[in-house]
Amino acid sequence: MSPIPSRLKVAIHSAGRCLARIDDFGFRSGAVTFLLGESGIGKSLLCKILYGLPQPGGLNIDVNDRPYMRYISHARRNSALRGGFFVFQEPSGHFNPMRTVGVQLKEGDLKRVTESERKQVLHSLWPDEEGHGQSLLSVYPKPYRPSGGEKQRLLLAMAFEKLELYLRNDAQRDALFIFDEPSGNLDNAARDIFLERLMAYHQRKPFTAVIVTHDYTVIPFMEEKYAGADIDWLELQRSGALSCERRLAPFPPYRFARWLEGLSPVQCTLDHAGMEAAVLNDVRLRGGALCFYDAQGKETALRLTRGALTYLKAPSGVGKTTVAKILMGLLTPDKGSVTLLNKNIPERGRGRFYREHIWGKVATMVFQHADEALDLELTVEETFRALSKKGTVHKEKLLRRLGEWYGGERVGDLMHQKVKYLSGGQKQRLNLLRAFVLNTDILILDEPLNGLDLEAAALVIRKIQDRQREGKAILIISHNEAIMEAIVSPGHTYHLQSRRD
Repeated sequence: MSPIPSRLKVAIHSAGRCLARIDDFGFRSGAVTFLLGESGIGKSLLCKILYGLPQPGGLNIDVNDRPYMRYISHARRNSALRGGFFVFQEPSGHFNPMRTVGVQLKEGDLKRVTESERKQVLHSLWPDEEGHGQSLLSVYPKPYRPSGGEKQRLLLAMAFEKLELYLRNDAQRDALFIFDEPSGNLDNAARDIFLERLMAYHQRKPFTAVIVTHDYTVIPFMEEKYAGADIDWLELQRSGALSCERRLAPFPPYRFARWLEGLSPVQCTLDHAGMEAAVLNDVRLRGGALCFYDAQGKETALRLTRGALTYLKAPSGVGKTTVAKILMGLLTPDKGSVTLLNKNIPERGRGRFYREHIWGKVATMVFQHADEALDLELTVEETFRALSKKGTVHKEKLLRRLGEWYGGERVGDLMHQKVKYLSGGQKQRLNLLRAFVLNTDILILDEPLNGLDLEAAALVIRKIQDRQREGKAILIISHNEAIMEAIVSPGHTYHLQSRRD
């Protein structure tokens, strides 16, 4: 039986530039490990290297001071790797649109899974929706169907099918299963179902499981439900703001618990606090309705008020980002009433109205994916110059702001860094800071904690609450339910549901 490789020395370069270097990357055999840390720091890539996946184009990789291809040839002969599974981060890119979901759940080794086992696996991921997983098997994957959350669960189903084969094989004593951001498209309920199922497999027959995530809210769930289980908590860290050196460090779970306990809603004491800033009502789009419900389950309009943090909740794929884009004039509904600071949005000339009166003046939106929102070819300084009509920037103010958002380390160098060379967490902070600099009265934040480690998330929460005290009306869309519920005042949470005609 081949052991799972551990304590690898890895160096990753691109065009002569060091992207990441670590001397001891690996995980404890037979344990469940949660690998935390900001996005873009190298968690996913290092795990792919450990697993022996094909080398991405444009990268030069050495493992243990030898070319990566040599390691790959060794990994392909490793039974612990061949018997495992790698669940990729973005499910949409890993389904073939020319084959049904059902066919793809039977490819390769998975064809040895019995129909009874497959049905049981699908039911375990949709326990409250009898037959829902089965109903997706005949679907040819499209960008919108199955939904992001459904695709995520189907990828997890493939991993669980492989685990069924592992349980059957008495000769195999370990296998490596890596789950790269498995809850990125799941709400907490679906995430917890996945974790419960994974731990049930592990309790039946131990294997090496690695869950790559920046969702620190998994910690209280796991600590409460699986206290004493064989679980490691690690965080991948960088040595400095612009350093390529990486290290694996233990992450004490109590750090997150203490921070979460210290969060609470804040109140705005300004005279205009509580005044209506935005209203969205009676929305119909593509043959369906988007409906908002308060905590008591009563259907209502979505209302943002000054000095308040409003939280919009829904499972992945229901339409939270769609709501944000409608408010910002980026999508035009078939029907719907939008009011922003007592300005009724006209039916005609809608785009021109938003350009002249709303964008960057009344309302600003921070998009979920910083890579799509930012110009990657600009430097950090040029990103802020682009906000000015004259193309100028006050360098001292910019340095001060960068120091606040990036910890003050080498911010002069950071200012001249191209955006494309920043980590995912650094890009997300830049994405947020750019919007905060505009200082509009309405701020819409789509997954503002996306890709952040705990330290950066704590900073962003402080900055959001500072804006709230200043009387801004803020809408947040987030999968980080535990954090949002700690900082949002009662009466300011809305549940979104879609209803088809």
